[in-house]
Amino acid sequence: MAQIIPASTDQSQETRPDNAAWFRYVLGQYPTGVTLITATPDGGDDPVGMVVGTFSSVSLDPPLVSFMPDVRSTSWPKIRAAGSFCANILTAGQQDVCRAFSRKAADRFTANSWADTPSGSPRLDGAAAWVDCEIVDVIRAGDHDIVIGRVNALGVGSSKELPLLFLRGGYGSFSIPSIFSPATALTRHVKAADAARPEIESLAQELRLEVLVSGVVDDSVVVLTAAGVDSSPGGSPSRVGVSFGLAAPLAPLHVAWAGEGAEARWIANAREVVGDIDPDLAHAELANVRRAGYAVSVDVGAAAEFERMVQVPSDTAAPDLSGVLPKLLAHMAASGPPSIDDPSGVTSLHAPVFDPEGRVAVTLTLNGFSGSETALHIADCRDRLLAAARAITKEIGGHSPI
Repeated sequence: MAQIIPASTDQSQETRPDNAAWFRYVLGQYPTGVTLITATPDGGDDPVGMVVGTFSSVSLDPPLVSFMPDVRSTSWPKIRAAGSFCANILTAGQQDVCRAFSRKAADRFTANSWADTPSGSPRLDGAAAWVDCEIVDVIRAGDHDIVIGRVNALGVGSSKELPLLFLRGGYGSFSIPSIFSPATALTRHVKAADAARPEIESLAQELRLEVLVSGVVDDSVVVLTAAGVDSSPGGSPSRVGVSFGLAAPLAPLHVAWAGEGAEARWIANAREVVGDIDPDLAHAELANVRRAGYAVSVDVGAAAEFERMVQVPSDTAAPDLSGVLPKLLAHMAASGPPSIDDPSGVTSLHAPVFDPEGRVAVTLTLNGFSGSETALHIADCRDRLLAAARAITKEIGGHSPI
């Protein structure tokens, strides 16, 4: 399936560099390497690490390299204070390491093998290459810092795998397809996504709302195709390829009919982000989704944070959910599972499309509610979304367990 290029009738908006979403989309056409920056703070503190896509060579004489962390990063100040770092260039087989550090998993250091560099920074075993550096300059450039490091030592790893690359929202290498590629790794979802196109285009035009089609691979939710992106107040021309971690209570439709193992991972993924989670809340949400046959997203504040998270570039290869999950979990603890009873709080509606085995192939999401809709209008939108999901399920020969 070919990449869908954002369509717009306003050429001036498409070319403006101050449009953050468009800036991110255009620069996303250029592949970058994926590098883990590690350091050991003074005073015996625990090691620290962050994933970046901005590592680059700068000079041969003297030997200099650079990377560019987001100034909002919580890891970068600790690395800066250490005064030195090791750039570990990840291989295509180290996507799990990338995800662990992007999500700040508790075992991100203990689950891997390390060696020391001359500076004392951790060096990841099996990395494609490593570069040990002393920080010699830091230059502020907008919302990022440009970090210049003088190379003290460097080497290549023993792995024969090619380096990990990041392109158009997905991981891959020169020969290994992206885990987020709709045309390859998401083959189970392609038929459903293709069948959904006429349905979502018709739905978006009729309701004047944004409709997204999403699938899950490797514990990440990925937007496969979209319609009506200019209808949503927070809409982005780069919806296709947007991805985020599958963690409670996000995207419950992908988990509700997937079995106990999937439910446990969903909750565990959230626990890695927020530190603690009441599993009863999560299970109640899944039970509510199975009972209703659809899902509702509420909490305007959480929705705004989610939009910022997926649109604004960050120094990690995966969006940081730490600003979203606590809001949603707190709302659930106070008000119970989300519903359409309060139409002013509804931010999006979600419906499942099932494959022939009764699994959720993709989900449809209806975005763009203003908060001023009536309960009757929200219910009508829900019914039309569910009808579209049923039509797509039938088109692909799917079987609904509902």
